[in-house]
Amino acid sequence: MRTLLAVSITGLLLALLVPAAVQAAAGAVTVQGKVGNVAPTVDAVVLLEDGSGNEVTAMTPLAFYRVRVTASDVNTLGDIREVEFHVYHGSDGSQWDADELAIFRWSSTAGWSLENDGAETTWQLDEEGCSVPGDFGVTTGDWVLKFCPGKVARASILRRWHCSATVRDEEGDDYAWWSGGASMAAYSELGFDTGTVVFGDAAAGIELGGTGYITEPPSRRLTVEVTSNSWYALGVKSDATWSDGGVNTIALSGTSEVPTEPAQFSLSIDDEEAFLGPDGKPRWPEAITAETEPIFGYWLVFRCMTDAGAPEASNDSQFYMAMSLSQTGIREVVYAGTITFTVTN
Repeated sequence: MRTLLAVSITGLLLALLVPAAVQAAAGAVTVQGKVGNVAPTVDAVVLLEDGSGNEVTAMTPLAFYRVRVTASDVNTLGDIREVEFHVYHGSDGSQWDADELAIFRWSSTAGWSLENDGAETTWQLDEEGCSVPGDFGVTTGDWVLKFCPGKVARASILRRWHCSATVRDEEGDDYAWWSGGASMAAYSELGFDTGTVVFGDAAAGIELGGTGYITEPPSRRLTVEVTSNSWYALGVKSDATWSDGGVNTIALSGTSEVPTEPAQFSLSIDDEEAFLGPDGKPRWPEAITAETEPIFGYWLVFRCMTDAGAPEASNDSQFYMAMSLSQTGIREVVYAGTITFTVTN
């Protein structure tokens, strides 16, 4: 019995020491991971001269400049949907205002546009001069806007004109502005509602020793249309001598009264019409001379302003004028000359 028991125990131990049979296998799993859509960034905004890389410190209406925006997107530039450019005076805003804020836009679907809400404007976008990154498969690139400020872009001797950019994609946007600044030069021009003014009745003319008023245009007044982005003075003068195109001439007296010397004429002007008397008679006649003089009340006129979203507008002033002739020395012909209005900033 002892021998059998020993064998049994030995057999059990041997059985425990025998290793079990093992089978092994290997395999690969395909894994996909998508990077999240990250908002783009504006790395730099700068206002440049047209045709060079120099930063601008002074601008002039109707001259061209460029805004360069450097933007990045880790999802590549092809992910950028829109770049919005603002050129503004003082502080930035969100609505077109021709004298203080111009808005331009590049869209991945529509290209370049002037965002003036359809309002008449003299700001310009030069699409051919604009550019976009040459490769939208990279993560950083430049958008370049070419534009010119309009006639009423607010004049400033200080460097208070700036530019900014907002870059957008489906995830969000980023905003940056140019830390420099530019001044804006004064600009003025004027026009009239008519190119010719007639004094006195076209058939009967003005009696010698008498005074005639505007009969053409039929409104019996002249409208002077001033476009200016700065304070200005409005002046007037006349040719010293008018003629009939031949040998007959008359000389400007430089007074507002009927001339007392032979072969003279006088001219006067006012922006109000007299309550009594013929239509078109100036209320407080001021003499027009052969030298430019500011018109009374127009020594310092405020610049043209526009409301947000509104078209550009001029400052229109209506003037009544009179012409008086000497009693003697004047022949019965048609005399003509030039009355010149000037705008001085």
